[in-house]
Amino acid sequence: MDPTGQKYFTIIDYVIFALLLVASMAIGLYYAFTGGRQSTTQEFMYADRSMKCLPLSLSLMATFQSAVAIIGTPAEVYANGTQYWFIGCCYILGLLIPAHIFIPMFYRLHLTSVYQYLELRFCKAVRICGTVTFIFQMVIYMGVGIYTPALALNAVTGFHLWGAVLATGLVCTLYTALGGLKAVVWTDVFQTVVMFTGQLAVIIVGVHQAGGLSDAWVKVRDGGRISGIDLNPDPTVRHTFWTLGVGGVFLMLSLYGVNQAQVQRYLSSRTEKEAVMSCYMVFPCLQVALMLSCLMGLVMYACYGNNSPLEQQYITSKDQMVLYFVMDMLQNFPGLPGLFVACLFSEPPFITFIFKNVVFHFKAALSIFGMVGGPLLGLFCLGIFFPCANSIGAVTGLAAGLVMAFWVGIGGFLSRMPSSVQVLPFNSTNTVLAASENITVPAVIDAAR
Repeated sequence: MDPTGQKYFTIIDYVIFALLLVASMAIGLYYAFTGGRQSTTQEFMYADRSMKCLPLSLSLMATFQSAVAIIGTPAEVYANGTQYWFIGCCYILGLLIPAHIFIPMFYRLHLTSVYQYLELRFCKAVRICGTVTFIFQMVIYMGVGIYTPALALNAVTGFHLWGAVLATGLVCTLYTALGGLKAVVWTDVFQTVVMFTGQLAVIIVGVHQAGGLSDAWVKVRDGGRISGIDLNPDPTVRHTFWTLGVGGVFLMLSLYGVNQAQVQRYLSSRTEKEAVMSCYMVFPCLQVALMLSCLMGLVMYACYGNNSPLEQQYITSKDQMVLYFVMDMLQNFPGLPGLFVACLFSEPPFITFIFKNVVFHFKAALSIFGMVGGPLLGLFCLGIFFPCANSIGAVTGLAAGLVMAFWVGIGGFLSRMPSSVQVLPFNSTNTVLAASENITVPAVIDAAR
């Protein structure tokens, strides 16, 4: 350990992390030199429409279950309690509607792009507008999704920040370009297993350090971190059942109903029935991912209680909480920190541009999909459910929706809504497990300020 208290990866951690990247590359190389060798557009883009529902469901989940969620959700639960867990309520409708409306229609049309539907329904201009909007959405989100694990790696190892960004981007680009959609799907499956394993390891060790399940439960209960259903209709409140359960449905519809990254996976299924089944199977996968992330936040509170590392000034932002916790809890288990950080790199390989100044945090990622995904979803719903709608109305509606969404979204960021966004007090009597160690983690979010 460094004299300043900062912890670093061991050699074993570096080896495990490197093995993840090597395994991802190996998957790409395997599909580049087997089967049809990605020689046709059908095979490269749609895996010869031969994918089964289980790997597709894991890939569908992994596409947006990125480092943003793995780092952001536990920090959210640690600071504000389990209210965010209720977003899981939206998963049912958010997946049933795509399974029975969007997927059958797109699959039967034999589309090569979901935005091809907009040209068939309206005109080429509408297709271009929809495509440009989608590209903007994914460029911004991928900036968040790729930069976040790079910051994490920099924080726990001192590895050069932009070196981590370039290394990750290069590996993802190569295995995608070599192996096509088959490589993408099976890499997602592999990385999902790694992600769940890493989270589970941290939770088990953390519960043990907190004194066992009973003690951990008492600490989080007495600390006010177990939330009931909040039916407050005020839309400015940080999280309520309505904003999470109802608003989340529309978020899910934009992600799993009309997003090209997901629709392309549906279209790679062997049959329409398997495409629908893969959508059904995403539900338990998402519930497991949400449960693990929320449990990690509760375990963090059970371990630290009122002695928050943020309050102790060991870290400078709650966005650093998860990495601090991992390095603290797993310091005596060489290899496990590397496994967890490796799971942060389970990001779907849609590599575009990296925007340093747009990487806010977990809330920013959700807001991006709300501000851009909502109007896009409205555009597709307009075409599907309103036969009288024309091209002029579609373009006008999309533009108006984007303006309104960005006005509300950016206004929310600027105002900060101080009366609504409150962090629960750290008022329990829990003892800090590692407060005697002056462990410092480099500012994970400073570079984004």
